[in-house]
Amino acid sequence: MVAQIIKKQIEQIEYREKKIFWVLFSLFAFLIVSYGILVNDIFSNGVSQQNMEKSIVSLNSDVNTLEFQYLGLKNSITLALAESKGFVSVATDKFAVVNSVQKNLSLSVNEN
Repeated sequence: MVAQIIKKQIEQIEYREKKIFWVLFSLFAFLIVSYGILVNDIFSNGVSQQNMEKSIVSLNSDVNTLEFQYLGLKNSITLALAESKGFVSVATDKFAVVNSVQKNLSLSVNEN
C-alpha cells in the first residue's frame, strides 16, 4: 500500500516535470521564432531605408536640375520677349478687391 502511494507520487512528479519541460520548451521555441521574425523585420526595414535614401538623392538631383532649368528660363525673359508675346506694360498697378463684408459679392478696382 505504501509502495503504491509512493509509486503514484513518483508518477505525479514525473508528469509535472514532463508538463513543465514541454511548457518551457514551447515557450523557448516561441521566443526563438519571435526573435527570428523581429530580426528579419529589422533587416528588411534597413534595406527599405537604404532604398528610400537612394531615391531621395535621385529626386533631389532631379529637383536641382529642374531648378536650374527654371532659373535659366526665368533669366531669359525680357521686356522685349514679353512684348513680342503680346504683353503690354502698364503705367499704374490695378488690383481687384473683393468686399467680404457684404453678402452680395462685388469687385472694385483700386489704382495705385
